[in-house]
Amino acid sequence: MRPKVLLFIGSVIALVLALLIFWQQRQSDTSPKNEAQNGQVAPAISNVPAILKETNNSPYANVSSSASQLSVVNDRTKTNKIREFMESQNKPIEFYGQVVDQDGRPLAGASVKGEALHVKVIAPTAWGDEDQVIPIEKETDPMGRFEIQGISGRAVELESVQKNGYEAEPVKRAWGTTEGTFEIPVIFKMWSTNIHEQLITGEKKFSIIPDGRLYVIDLTKGAIAEFGTGDLKVWIKRPEQVTYGQRYDWSCEVDVVNGGLIEEPVGSVMYVAPTEGYVSSFQFEQKIDSGWGDSTGAKPFYVILNNGREYARITIELYAYYNDQIPGLIRLSYAINPSGSRILKP
Repeated sequence: MRPKVLLFIGSVIALVLALLIFWQQRQSDTSPKNEAQNGQVAPAISNVPAILKETNNSPYANVSSSASQLSVVNDRTKTNKIREFMESQNKPIEFYGQVVDQDGRPLAGASVKGEALHVKVIAPTAWGDEDQVIPIEKETDPMGRFEIQGISGRAVELESVQKNGYEAEPVKRAWGTTEGTFEIPVIFKMWSTNIHEQLITGEKKFSIIPDGRLYVIDLTKGAIAEFGTGDLKVWIKRPEQVTYGQRYDWSCEVDVVNGGLIEEPVGSVMYVAPTEGYVSSFQFEQKIDSGWGDSTGAKPFYVILNNGREYARITIELYAYYNDQIPGLIRLSYAINPSGSRILKP
């Protein structure tokens, strides 16, 4: 083929290719992408951040869906309810107390220290809260009274009751927001440090045979025997052959010789024996179908002895089964005031 013909054919091909490239560029310039960039068409994006959807100046302002808006409303409602619940734990505090001595006489000038726990919401989350501690410092008036008012919180914690020459009787630390009244305040007892009672004290463990036989305990001597005289008579009865973990019926009794006993309320701490309400004995019966255990648990009693001439405080626990070597056990602690005084302060 001649060179002029070849040159002509090459020129035609080049022209066709140039026209194709120009046409493709024109198609690209008029695509939806460029139209969107000119603000004419917004893309259908499903995961646009909610904060952008809620902004009027955002290019995504028209993309927000009713489902997304409902989710935001629900989240805000839930957060508000959580906050309201947290803050609802704070109640107005109304606390009325009185400090007295061991004989019930008002003590003026006693210092009472503690704190109110106030729930403070720090973040709009399920548990975004903490206790704000509000210090409490009070001094009793001439009638030994003090009041905690004018603040709110979920609880009151009393750390100490102090007065020179006195020792506070142990009391619980945590209290509710409403305690006592002006007419009937919460009583806090303090003891003069000049009171010195000579008490007979001891702690004992006695191994016994729990077949119903009677044992006599002499508190003054801290001794036990199957015969003779003493202050307490005790017996435990259960089946002869039992193993660890086995359930069985059993019973026991504590009887005071020439006296009586009264069970101290659980959780109370007292130093003066009561004058009345005593009974001659304490009985305990454990049935398989009414709960089960091998011991009575520690039982605190005030005891009157020797026909009312002595007072004592005992804590006794009776075991129907102790271990393979010790069939039964009596665990006992005691404090006796031989002077006849009802004061049993250790």
